[in-house]
Amino acid sequence: MTSPLARAVLSESEQAERVYTLSDYFAQRPTLESVAPGLVRDMLEDHYPAQGERLTHAALIEPEPCGIQVEYRVLTLAHLLIERFLGEEKRICPAGSYVTLYPGAEHPEQLSLSVEMLDTLLDEWAPLLLEAYKQGLVDFWNSPLAGDVAPWQRLSEFFAAQLRLACAALSGDELAGVSAVLDYPDLKAREAKFGSDCAQAYIPIIDSRIKGPEPLRIQALVISHWVGKRQIVLLYSLFGGIETFDSTRALEESLSVTLSGEDSGFRSYSPDHHIFDALTVSLLVRQLEAIDAIKPSDYRDPEALEQHLRELTGLQALFGAFRSGHEAKLASLDDLLPEALRKASAADRTRYGRYVAALATVHRGHAGKAFLDGIPDIRTFAGQSLRASLQAKYPAAASVSVSDISVTLTRIANSPSEMVDSALDARYESQAQDYVAMALKNLEAFPLGALAQVHYQGRTAPPWMSYDALRTAVSDADIGRTYPELLRQKLQRDQAERARQEGLFTDYLRVLLPMWALELRLERKLTETARLYVEAVVTRDVGVREVLGQPIVVRPMAFLAHPGATADRVRNMFVIGPQATAQGPQVLCRPSARVLLLEFPSWAGLLTAIQQEGPLQQSVLDGLDSARRSTYEDGGFKEPHLTRVTNSDWNIPDTPEPAALDTTPLSGSFCAALFAASVEALIAQAEADSVSNAEDRWSRFVDLGWALFGLLQPLLPGPLAGFGWLVQLLSSLKALADSHASHPWVAFADVLLNLAVVLVYHRRPLIGQAGAVGPRPVLSNAVIKEPVASATNQLVFAWTRPGRQFTASELVRLEKFKLSLSEAPGTLLESGDWKGLYRRDKLFYARVDDAWFRVSRKLDGVVIIDDLHPARQGPWLRRDSSGLWQLDRGLRLLGGVGELSVRAAKKLKSLEKKARDLLESVPTLLADAERSASLVQVPRDIEDMLGMKAQPFSALGRELRDLTQGLSQSPRFLIADLEQTASTLNKKGLSLRVNLTKKRLPSAAAVEFLAQEEQITVHKLGERRDISGGKGNDFLDEYEIRDRQGRPLWYAHFHYLSATTPAARFSKAHLKTREQRFKGLSFQRAQESAGSKVDAIWRGDIGPKLAAALFLPPSA
Repeated sequence: MTSPLARAVLSESEQAERVYTLSDYFAQRPTLESVAPGLVRDMLEDHYPAQGERLTHAALIEPEPCGIQVEYRVLTLAHLLIERFLGEEKRICPAGSYVTLYPGAEHPEQLSLSVEMLDTLLDEWAPLLLEAYKQGLVDFWNSPLAGDVAPWQRLSEFFAAQLRLACAALSGDELAGVSAVLDYPDLKAREAKFGSDCAQAYIPIIDSRIKGPEPLRIQALVISHWVGKRQIVLLYSLFGGIETFDSTRALEESLSVTLSGEDSGFRSYSPDHHIFDALTVSLLVRQLEAIDAIKPSDYRDPEALEQHLRELTGLQALFGAFRSGHEAKLASLDDLLPEALRKASAADRTRYGRYVAALATVHRGHAGKAFLDGIPDIRTFAGQSLRASLQAKYPAAASVSVSDISVTLTRIANSPSEMVDSALDARYESQAQDYVAMALKNLEAFPLGALAQVHYQGRTAPPWMSYDALRTAVSDADIGRTYPELLRQKLQRDQAERARQEGLFTDYLRVLLPMWALELRLERKLTETARLYVEAVVTRDVGVREVLGQPIVVRPMAFLAHPGATADRVRNMFVIGPQATAQGPQVLCRPSARVLLLEFPSWAGLLTAIQQEGPLQQSVLDGLDSARRSTYEDGGFKEPHLTRVTNSDWNIPDTPEPAALDTTPLSGSFCAALFAASVEALIAQAEADSVSNAEDRWSRFVDLGWALFGLLQPLLPGPLAGFGWLVQLLSSLKALADSHASHPWVAFADVLLNLAVVLVYHRRPLIGQAGAVGPRPVLSNAVIKEPVASATNQLVFAWTRPGRQFTASELVRLEKFKLSLSEAPGTLLESGDWKGLYRRDKLFYARVDDAWFRVSRKLDGVVIIDDLHPARQGPWLRRDSSGLWQLDRGLRLLGGVGELSVRAAKKLKSLEKKARDLLESVPTLLADAERSASLVQVPRDIEDMLGMKAQPFSALGRELRDLTQGLSQSPRFLIADLEQTASTLNKKGLSLRVNLTKKRLPSAAAVEFLAQEEQITVHKLGERRDISGGKGNDFLDEYEIRDRQGRPLWYAHFHYLSATTPAARFSKAHLKTREQRFKGLSFQRAQESAGSKVDAIWRGDIGPKLAAALFLPPSA
C-alpha cells in the first residue's frame, strides 16, 4: 500500500533564493578549462620548479607565414592537452615553433623545452585529464566556501531542510519516525536516545538494465521503523516528496513498477554516521561513476565534452527540478525566454540567471527604485510645466490632462515654383500632433499664422484652449532651460542626492552591463573575450584587470589632432581592451547610443571604423565639444582641419597626419567615471537648442540609453522595445507578479528570482544516463589504466566532516587504532614529504592530538593503519599549516584496487621524473668523479663523495618500491635502474679509491685497506739476510706486496738486530716503493759525499698489529 503525502510549499522568494544559493555554489565547480592548466603545471613543474603558477600560462607559439611578414599562432598547452585526450593526432609543428610561459608578451620568451619533448609529455599526461577533473570535482565539493562550509555540507543541510519541509503534513507515528532521523541523523546517537528499535534510515540503490548495459541508479532516502507489529516505511526524494508504504516489500515492488517492470537488483546502504552527509556523498559518487563512463572518442570537440561534463555535474543532474508548488508559473516563464537564451548552453543560461537573480537582489535592496528616481522624464516634466503655464492664465486648466491635447496644423503643400504659377490651385495638407511632443520641439513646431485646430480627448477643445494659448504656454514653460536646470540641481549640485543617484546607477550598472554583454555574445555580436573584458571592468572597478593573461584597462575616448596636441575628449564614450594597444579586441562602450557595446578587432580597427562616414562617426562627432567638432568633421579624422600658417604664398602646407586615438587609461573608478560622463551627457543634450529633423528631443533622450537604468520602472513605448531581452519581457514578467502584494517591487523581484530558477533548471535530469564503467583508451606511458573498481570504491568517506564532533561509532573505530606509547617511537623526520612523522627501522608513526598511531606512507598521502593488521586502514592524515599531522575529515578520492588516483599519479610521475633526472646525471657524476680523483688529498674522500652521490638513488628506489607495493603501475624497471646505479656509483667510488691508493706512497692504512678489499697479496722474499756491511747488527726480512695481477706494488722491510731474533721482535719495519726498494741510508750518504742533492726516501711505518695481521707467520 502506498499513499503520497502533501508537500509543504515554499514561497516564491524562499524557493528561488534557496535554489540560487546552491546554484551560486555549483557555478564555481571546475571545468575542463579550469582543470587543464593545473595539469599543465603538474606536467612542467618538475622541469621548471621555480616557475610556479606561471606554468599554467604555457603555450605553443607557431609561426604562420603571411606574405612578407610572419604572424604567430598561439596555442595554450591546456588546450593541446584536452585535444590530445580526445584523440587528436600529434601536431606537425612548423620550423621555428617553441614553448613560452608569456604568450601575451610582445616578444614571448622561449622556454628550453623542445617541441618533441612537449609532444612526449602530452602523450604521457593527456590520459590523466578526466582523473584530474574528478579530483578537481572532489576538491570543489570538499573546499569551504561561504561561511567556511563546503558545497557537499551545504547540500546535506539542504536535504535535511527539504525533508523537514516535506514532512510538514505528517502526523503521529510517521512524523515521529522522520523527526527522529532529522534530530539524530547519526545511528548510534539515535539508538542511544530511542533504543535499538529506533527508526532506521538507509539509501536504496536500484540497478536496472533498461537500455542495454547502462545502469540506472535511483538514490533517495528510506526511513523505516516498527510501531508494535506495524511497519512504517517512508520514501523521500526531491522528485516526488514523501510516500508511505506498509512494508519494505511494498516499497521494493513500487520501485520495480517505477522502473517499467524491468528486473532490478535492490540494495541498500545503511551508514552508521550522518545519514544526510551519506546521501549527499552518494550523489557525488554517481557523478564520478558517470564521468568514469565517458569515452573520449564520443566527442567531436572539447566544447562537446565540456558541455556534457557541465550537465553531469550540475544541479540538474543531482536532483532535477524542484517540486516547488510553482511549476505552472515557472513553465510560463520558460515559454517567455528568447530563442537565443532558450538554446544557450547550461553554463550561459546559468550565468544569465545569476545576473537576473542579482538584478532581483538590487531591485529588492533599493525598494524598486532605479537611476533617475525622483527625477521625471522629459515628457512628464514637459506635461507638468505646460499645465502649470496654462493654469496660471486659465484656471480651468487645473483639471486638464495635457497629454490628451492634440493640434492639427493645416499647411499649403505646393512647392515654391507651383506658388508662382497663379493658375494652379493651392493644395493643403493637415497633420495631427501630440501637444507635448510639439512642445519638445520648442516654438519651431508652432508657426505663426498657421491654420490650427485644437482637440481635447478627440473632441473640439474648449474656447480658452486656443492655438495661441498653447503656443504661449510653450514659451512660458521654457522646457529647454528648466529641465536641464532640474538635472543639474539633482545630479550635480545637491551632493546627497548625487551620491544616492550614483549608488543606484552603479548597483544596476554592475549587473546590467555584463548582462547586456552576454546577450550580445549569445546573439554573436560580441566575442566571449570581449564579454569577459566588459565583465571584468565592472566587477573589478579600479586599475588594471587581468583577463586570459592580458592586462585590461578602460580608456576615455579622446583624439589627438596632431602629435603633442591636447586630447579632445568624446563625451560619454569609453574603450575597454588590453593595455597593449597592439592586442585586441577593443570594446567601445557608449551609454549615449542605442547600441551600447561595439567590438573591434584592434585599436587600429576602431580608428578605421570611426574614420568612415556613418552612424558611428556621427555619434563620435556629436560627443565632441562644439568648439572642436569642426576639426574632425568632413573627413577630419583622416586629415584634421588645422590652422596652418606659411611664410610664402608659394609654400604649400604639409598634409596633416590622421588624428590618433589617445591611449591614456582611466585612473579612477570606471563606474564613477561613467556616472559623471553620463550626467554630463544628459545635461548637455537637454541644453541643446535644436534637434535634427529626423528625431524629436525626446527621441534624443531615449537614445542616451537611460532605459538601461530605468528598466524596472514603468517603461515608455517606442524605441525601448529593442533594448535588451528583459525590456522585451518586462510586460509579461509584470503580468506574472502578485497583483495583491503590498509592495509591487517585492512581487516583481520574486518573479525575477523565479526566472533565475528557470534558467538554472531547464533540462531533464540526467539520472541514469551515465553508462557502465568500461575500459578507456590507453595512450602511451599512461598511468591510468582500465578502471577495475567503481567510483564507489574510490571515494573515501568514513569519517565525519570538519567542525562536527566525532560520532559514537567513529570514536569506537578510532580507539582501535591508537597505540599505548609513553614516548616517541623513533626518530622525528625533519624534512621532506613525511616531515613530522616518526621512523623506527622501516615503520612510521604519527602523533595526532596527543595520541599515537602507526601510519603507512602512500602515494595518496599518509593513512593510519592497524599495528597488528597493517592491511586494515583508518582515516587519512593531512599536515596543517603549522606542520602537525591531523585527521583529514572530509572527502578523498583514491584509486581503485591496485590503481592510482590522480593525486597518486602526479606523485608517482614526480618521483619517476626525479628518478629519470637522477639517472641522466650519472655520466656527469662519473666524469666529475674522475676529475675530482686527481685533486683529492685522501683517496677515501673520493669513495665517500660517490657514496653520498649514490644515496639519493638508493633512497628514491626504496621510496618508490615502498609506495607502489602491490600496484600494477609500479615502475619496476626504473626501481631496478636506481638500485643498480646506486651500486655502480658505490663500486666506482671504491674502484677510484683503490686506484688512487695504489698510486700514492704506501702506508699502513693503505695496505690494510687494500688487503680488506682483497686487492693485494703479500709474499716473503727469501730468507733473512745481513745488510749491515759485516757489522752483524742489521738483518732484513723482505716482503713483496703484489696486486691482483701478481705485479709488484710495494715492498715491506722488517729490520732485526740478529739473524735469529724472533720475527715479531723486529727493531723497525716500513713500506717502500718499487723504485726505492734498494735505496737506503748508505745511498743517501753517497749522494751527500758526492755533493749531489740527497733524495728523500719514503719509509711508511708498519706497526705490530698490521705486521702480525699481514706479514708475520701465525707462529710469530
